[in-house]
Amino acid sequence: MTGTRQMVITLFVVAVTCAVILSFVYAFTEPRIAETQARLTLSGLEEAISAHEYVEVVPDTLWQALDSLGNRVGIVFRVFPQGYGGPIPITVGLNREGTITGIRIASAAEGLSETPGLGAKITEPTFTGQFTDKCAAEVALEQDGGAIQAITAATISSRAVSDGVRKGIETYAEYLAPAHDKKEVFPKASSFSEIIADTLWYAIHDADTLGLVFVGVVQGYLNDIKFMVGYSKGSQITGVTVLSCRETEGLGEKIRDEEFLDKFKDSIPEAITGATVSSEALIDGVKSGIARFKEYIQ
Repeated sequence: MTGTRQMVITLFVVAVTCAVILSFVYAFTEPRIAETQARLTLSGLEEAISAHEYVEVVPDTLWQALDSLGNRVGIVFRVFPQGYGGPIPITVGLNREGTITGIRIASAAEGLSETPGLGAKITEPTFTGQFTDKCAAEVALEQDGGAIQAITAATISSRAVSDGVRKGIETYAEYLAPAHDKKEVFPKASSFSEIIADTLWYAIHDADTLGLVFVGVVQGYLNDIKFMVGYSKGSQITGVTVLSCRETEGLGEKIRDEEFLDKFKDSIPEAITGATVSSEALIDGVKSGIARFKEYIQ
């Protein structure tokens, strides 16, 4: 019995000692691991696009690339399309014209699971270099109508990269767009004074406040619809524009049509046939925004 008790005590002491040692090791190595990861991330961003600074927009996914004066030179994003062996981590750089400045595909040591000697060749410059200076319309394999030559015997991996890069561009290209011109919805104003950051402005001309410009977001049929509205002191809509939306092509996307948007200047229009959910969402968003902000000019 005494021997068993001594064994239990010994095992307990060993376990506690190991736990303490491991905690010290973790506390010592964690900052170094984080530092190494940050250095690898920065290296990947620099490989995709050259910039003075990278400002994170979506954690570990999207960055704004800035020059030394703080001007945007492009964006960098990450995508993880499914390849033959698993997800393929890709970092992509885009300049302000929407042209690819470079891509970087993670190595096997960084998580790439494609077949060595075959699919893993997607990391080689002879393949990745094809993407440089291409726009989204060109990013597809040659057999799919694009300009990217697939790796022999690794078509699945090659297509995964091409499709992943192209879809990433389609998803994140809106972050390249310049700030929308508020005169588009309130053309009589000569300047705009911000009331609520990135949301509400006074429309001004010769020191007189003519009305408001506001930005709103509503849920559409597929995704959020972001819009901007001009509203005068005379309770008239001076303009409506859709800033971003990814609704169904040929249906929900009709809310971008000028013919529909111009109707807001006369009165609240009826929903678009075949795009009822998207158009009603925008209509409700405009009306809600007016109800919310009109007190600022009353």
